[in-house]
Amino acid sequence: MKFLIKLFLVSFVCTVAMFGALGSDNEWPGLIVAITVWVWFIYSLSKPKERNTDKTIRELKRRNEELMRKLEQRGY
Repeated sequence: MKFLIKLFLVSFVCTVAMFGALGSDNEWPGLIVAITVWVWFIYSLSKPKERNTDKTIRELKRRNEELMRKLEQRGY
């Protein structure tokens, strides 16, 4: 859902910037805005979704300990 909202927002801003660039004597500010918005959109899609917070680190440690206990019970 966030993807679609961002896509529509980026498309709207880019369209307004491009029409502004076409209608003015100096088109560079509109082009810069349009390109910057698309770069921001692509960058926001490529960021990792989960960061190593304390909660995720504790969860990984708990899973690791659980796995080690299971392996120990099996005799490995």
